[in-house]
Amino acid sequence: MKFSEFKTGPARSVLAGLGRDWVAILDEANSFEELRREIVFHNDADVGRFGAAVRRYAGKCSSGEYRLLLAICALADFGHVADELAAGRAWQDITRGCDLRFRAAIAACVEAAP
Repeated sequence: MKFSEFKTGPARSVLAGLGRDWVAILDEANSFEELRREIVFHNDADVGRFGAAVRRYAGKCSSGEYRLLLAICALADFGHVADELAAGRAWQDITRGCDLRFRAAIAACVEAAP
């Protein structure tokens, strides 16, 4: 999946669910690597903004969005947050309940993860 497709697909609704700042970061990014860098930069390690937004949204999103959210965490080098949310089982049944668009976005995250 090209990054341009990723930006306009299900990942957009997931990042919008995290808040306006995160979807703005997606809009401004031109690659998976740039998205990862900007998420890490805007996370603010002392505050943990990205992790807090992910934890907040994880309880509200659909099952497909939840699985994509875990994959976005892995893409952004926040796999530890995905493991925490999924009790160490982030990759078990990663595509269960996901349509093809979500599966493609999850695969793109896995392919681009560090």
